[in-house]
Amino acid sequence: MVFQQAQETPSPRQDGFGTRVIERIPELGRVERLMLSPSLAMPGSEQAMRARAAHLTSVGASSLGRVLRIERKGGAISVLNDVPDGVTLSDFLAALEFNTLTLSDDEVLEIAASVVGAAGMMHQALGTVAHGALSPGHVVLTREGSTVFTGAVFGDAIQALKWNREHLWREFGLAMPGSASTPRFDRRGDVAQLGALVLAIGQRRCLARDEFPGAVRDLVAATAIGSNTHTTSRLRTWLQDTMQLHGRVVFESCADAARKFTRVLPKGCGDEAGTLALRTAILQLCGEPSINSADADWSASVTTEFSHPSFA
Repeated sequence: MVFQQAQETPSPRQDGFGTRVIERIPELGRVERLMLSPSLAMPGSEQAMRARAAHLTSVGASSLGRVLRIERKGGAISVLNDVPDGVTLSDFLAALEFNTLTLSDDEVLEIAASVVGAAGMMHQALGTVAHGALSPGHVVLTREGSTVFTGAVFGDAIQALKWNREHLWREFGLAMPGSASTPRFDRRGDVAQLGALVLAIGQRRCLARDEFPGAVRDLVAATAIGSNTHTTSRLRTWLQDTMQLHGRVVFESCADAARKFTRVLPKGCGDEAGTLALRTAILQLCGEPSINSADADWSASVTTEFSHPSFA
């Protein structure tokens, strides 16, 4: 791993979901406020997000970030989220793309394995409920080396828009499988979105607006991590299956996809040295120079208990 320069997180930032700013609120501490875009700031969308947030609170999945509050002021809706201590996958991929950060092939696989494993645990905890908005901006690589997903309240609200998958990709960066009707934001949709996340990791950059769905097959065929032909072949097959490029459903959930992904990984992936290298990269992107001896003894778990969130 080579790190050249710490990357500061810009604030505010804007995407299809809205405008994000970091604030400090006395009773909540440091939070991210997402001021929703007009397409999501509808009364029906607000009700769907509040219902989803309440359900997620009751589940308390460890791989999901906390939604602290949903507020309406006039015609504007804001979602207040806890800020996981780490960097978003979108920032991590930008650092790779622009050579701020250089990782070995094994370290790239470490990132993919962390994201896939966390998605599998999330689906196990959520049961039949899907996340619905797995994009690089909603994946946080924590300084402890684990993965946390944010943005899990939007699935029902986005599905209600009834947009086709090309529009969903252009507006929100969400990869959905092909379908005869409008895309369904179910667990199979999450599987396709997970595949797109791993494809971006394999490409060491975020996918462009004009690359989905038309260029996906070529991107999968060009994805190679290292010189191990067996690993590359298994990875490409896994990507084809998760993104349903053959028109068939192979994985019913991210838990199924995560179990199969363990067969993609070469021997030794996930060892202590690789995990330490990944954590070092994350810490440096957070502006910290290195992992000290106290940090090295920390558990790779992240606390995400829900403490008195308000959805009223």
